[in-house]
Amino acid sequence: MTENRRENNPSDFSDKIANALEGIFESVALTRKQHFVENPTKRPNPQDIDSIIKGYSNQNALIAGAANLIPGPWGMLVTIPELVAIIRNQIQMVYDLGVAHGKEANLNANLLIGIFSTVLGGGAIGLVSVKGSQLLVKKASVKVVQKIVWWLGGNISQKLLKRFIAKWLPLAGAVAMAVWARQSTISMGEKASEMLAMNIVISDEEVSEDDIPS
Repeated sequence: MTENRRENNPSDFSDKIANALEGIFESVALTRKQHFVENPTKRPNPQDIDSIIKGYSNQNALIAGAANLIPGPWGMLVTIPELVAIIRNQIQMVYDLGVAHGKEANLNANLLIGIFSTVLGGGAIGLVSVKGSQLLVKKASVKVVQKIVWWLGGNISQKLLKRFIAKWLPLAGAVAMAVWARQSTISMGEKASEMLAMNIVISDEEVSEDDIPS
């Protein structure tokens, strides 16, 4: 029982998500770039945007549905791996959408984390911002990126804790979580695609640690 309470502690859950997310944006940027270098015929085009979003949303629905077939405390054990798999897919989707929009030269970890955090409600961070028809991308130090990742951990945990009741419902919980994973990925893809369609401008301005919400 103590272990279950610890697993559901918001602060502990937030820390676990943040720890799991450290390095994931850079990893995705490197692996997807290598993927398209090795498989140039698989490089997507603008007409592939809808299929990219649909493909990743369906993958995430399968991940969430399968991870929640076992209800109760045993199901809670796979929560972090499940979330990391879903988030990694969402970040890969953002990268692939960037390639489809012809923005591959700008697709680094900072742009990925900037778009991802902005879509999740982190516009105040200011790593990326919309200026007319331009997407302005600021620079960020390693410490700033780490702080953004920890902010993401808290933000994601707040959004998901209320959904954890579904993990205790046999079958219905798996369906509910699959629907959530699919819809949230579609929403992420549509918003990210709108941003990536803009002209990307890399600014010399750097995000301050004080700009990141605590």
